[in-house]
Amino acid sequence: MSSPSYDIELDHSATWPGPAGPLSILSYNIKGLPWPIAFGRKEANSAIGQRLAAMRSSNAQPRIVLLQEAFGDISNKLAKVGGYRFVVNGPQFASSHEAQPLGRSFAKGAQWIKGEGAGSLIDSGLAILSDYPIIKVERYAFPEGACAGYDCLAAKGVIVAWIDVPGAGEPIAIVNAHLNSRGAAHVTSERADRAYSWQVAAVREFLSKALPNDTPVIFGGDFNTGDVSIRVASVAQPLLHGAQVDGLRTVLAKGNVVSGSQDEARRIVVRNKDKILFRGGRRVGLLPERAWVPFPLATQEPLSDHAGFVIDFSFE
Repeated sequence: MSSPSYDIELDHSATWPGPAGPLSILSYNIKGLPWPIAFGRKEANSAIGQRLAAMRSSNAQPRIVLLQEAFGDISNKLAKVGGYRFVVNGPQFASSHEAQPLGRSFAKGAQWIKGEGAGSLIDSGLAILSDYPIIKVERYAFPEGACAGYDCLAAKGVIVAWIDVPGAGEPIAIVNAHLNSRGAAHVTSERADRAYSWQVAAVREFLSKALPNDTPVIFGGDFNTGDVSIRVASVAQPLLHGAQVDGLRTVLAKGNVVSGSQDEARRIVVRNKDKILFRGGRRVGLLPERAWVPFPLATQEPLSDHAGFVIDFSFE
């Protein structure tokens, strides 16, 4: 199978906004799956890195980048090419302390041929790249058995990084997560949804313990919610304690999406998988000012099966 010939010059810099503010966040599932699961990823990853570098040359780079499916050393390579000084990665292995987290019947239904029961073979694929110092990190890996289908091959979970953002007055907690897929898991929808609901509850509990209620938080990632009612219901209760807000929906409602990115932004919201949520703190409020989509899907050769979008925040 031939690999796509990605054109790394297709940066469309005319659609980029002016210089990024101090708190500019990109969330992007880069589909960094290894061969032979996916093809052409080396070329696509190179193009992603070059685009990040090109944005930096215009001072338009997102100051913080949340990557999903950045398996292996991809995050470090992208950080180097894109000029990011600080990098932290998510969990490396699934936890094995809870053998049957979803119960005995769910565990008995594990299918080795669908990637279940063998433990994680690759890391979480989660990474946070930052222009600013990362002063503290906490990680949580979903335990073995708290997953469905091929998702079990990766040590999915959550990473939290407290970042010293200029002008904030206190560290901002940046959260990155990747939750169980549905169709791509290649098991029954019911099984995938059970694992998903368990993971959502586990993320909520982990964050309630890791993040004091007065901490300002930005939470991005691949939520894999879609329009499935049971998944929508699972995330209806806020994952962040208090007033959790969807950043992209807020910016779209205000009409503050950069010219050329409006259609892509609407598609991201309708697809309902990739999100950037936020919650202000007691001393620092967060206000989403604008959004744009530097890594669109609606191109001849998209660099991933997800769009990568940016939200610029200001402080209140």
